[in-house]
Amino acid sequence: MHRIDYYQSSVAAQFRALHLRENGIMAGVIDGSVSAVTGLYGGLRSQGQYELVISTKREKERSLLLLEEFELNPPHIEEGWEDDVQPDLALLDQRHVPQCPSCKTSLCTSRPFGPCIACSSPYNMAELVFEKFGPDALACCYESAEPLANYTDDEICEIPLDCPSCTYPLDGLSMNGACPECGAVFSRRELFINILG
Repeated sequence: MHRIDYYQSSVAAQFRALHLRENGIMAGVIDGSVSAVTGLYGGLRSQGQYELVISTKREKERSLLLLEEFELNPPHIEEGWEDDVQPDLALLDQRHVPQCPSCKTSLCTSRPFGPCIACSSPYNMAELVFEKFGPDALACCYESAEPLANYTDDEICEIPLDCPSCTYPLDGLSMNGACPECGAVFSRRELFINILG
């Protein structure tokens, strides 16, 4: 994968990645606030913590042109759009299902808003999950309009990807193998998932 730019906001980076994908360039966002070595938060880059990456350096020049176009004509987002986006708590990892703040009874994901069945206390399950486990726990509860993680092997084979060691184009090669240029072992799916962040 190849870096295009850094952004302070995840939303800003994701909109640009989506713009590139809509124009045929496989792009993704990596959260640079998490250390790849330790897995811990910290060490934010001064230029921004969200890194916009593409799958092949062959598309870098076109990516930069598309991003210039994006800056000149950014998408218009209606105010209050967040109110229309509700998490599907049925997709919540069972480890993150909270307890009622009043009586400690386990809550049911089919009842995202109170009152609690046991004690009738009001609650908002999404808020409870956010407070206890952070926003990452809710990420799986939002449907993606573009389910990239569900790409088949055939779809991934059509995406231009470069060898992570020497940047040799892996076009036309199988899902798993060795780079014909440097011999580094690769998995197309792993490379693809790394781009998605």
